[in-house]
Amino acid sequence: MAKTYSIFGAGASGLYIASRLLDGKTVGEGGKAKQLSQGDTFELYDWGKYDFSKEYPGSRAAGARVCTWHYKDDKSSSYLEMGGMRYSDWSGDNSGTAGGHRVVTTVIKQLGLDQYAVPFNTSSNPLYYLRTKKMYLAGITSANPAPYHVDHYGADDSPDTGFTTVELLAGTAKNLPQTRAAWCEFYQDGSIAVDVPQSSVYQKGQLFKDIGYWNLMFDQLGSEGFGYVADGNGYTSNVINWNSAVALQANTEFTPGTEYKTLTTGYSSIFNALFDAIVRLAKAKGVIFDYHPDTRLHSILKVGDGISYAVTTRKNPNKKAATRTTNAAWLAMPRYAIDLVAQATRYEDHQGLDVLNHEKVQLYLESAIMQPSYKVGMFFDQEWWADTTNSALQYPAPILS
Repeated sequence: MAKTYSIFGAGASGLYIASRLLDGKTVGEGGKAKQLSQGDTFELYDWGKYDFSKEYPGSRAAGARVCTWHYKDDKSSSYLEMGGMRYSDWSGDNSGTAGGHRVVTTVIKQLGLDQYAVPFNTSSNPLYYLRTKKMYLAGITSANPAPYHVDHYGADDSPDTGFTTVELLAGTAKNLPQTRAAWCEFYQDGSIAVDVPQSSVYQKGQLFKDIGYWNLMFDQLGSEGFGYVADGNGYTSNVINWNSAVALQANTEFTPGTEYKTLTTGYSSIFNALFDAIVRLAKAKGVIFDYHPDTRLHSILKVGDGISYAVTTRKNPNKKAATRTTNAAWLAMPRYAIDLVAQATRYEDHQGLDVLNHEKVQLYLESAIMQPSYKVGMFFDQEWWADTTNSALQYPAPILS
């Protein structure tokens, strides 16, 4: 009997799920029965309308939270990455000790995009604008500290030093987990391994998973030290009040030695190539591919052995456009969007199981912290940073390469 699988969301998660459903390897006969095969239908719902290809044109670059914006929409012109912009290259070492973004690196290679991968250059001497004061990192010294009243002369050094101070609560760098499996154990059992001063509200032996990260930073660095780290590192998402055990691992990615790469074709090109691969795979397997742009999930319920869902269109976004059924559904959507869908059935009588409003599912949703972010992109008509003759240029960029 023919199956229908439905994915709601055509960003990175939705497209990756689709590719795995069409091309993934299974274990056992039960897995084979669940695979998409000839005559089955695969639906992809896209609340926007991504510009995937000539056959599937759209209004903006593909990628959802990744968006490559070309100047004047000219693909041959300069571009800005308005969302995700780089990845940490994984060497392919599968021992568990190698760092890097494994899934991203692997997908880029499988799509043949690694030929466009180049180092993502970052400055070792960035220019800061801190409390109305402009200063290069190399210029932050005891004689010229950053404008923060940080304990223990913390403003005499890089703002990222605060991350190291907190990290050392787990012991020396050698004491931190060195493998992926060890980090998983650390998430559960990692604890403060050193004696802390009496001024601290925490104690040696306390589990990091029970401590909010910015609570820990405030405790160890003080309000001025926290402000210096938060302002100077450039990412508010690094210092929000998330699980300290997870934060310690995540922020080690930004230590020296990490090799970042990007694509000369723009980061969104990953998702154009992924979409093209999905179309090819579906055609080769005889799977019916139904792409629905400008359509979003309105509500979803588990009814009997199937799933009943309603959709709405951008033309009339507040009204149900259709009610359908599917064998399996994937909600490749952020927390806020999922919660909006849950609201549609939260206070009404209905058949079946209202999965999204189940108490445990609501707890899972709350575990995802919503953190707004933005970028400012600028284009210039001349390379002012390279103009050494301009006496008004107080902070010429130190071009080293």
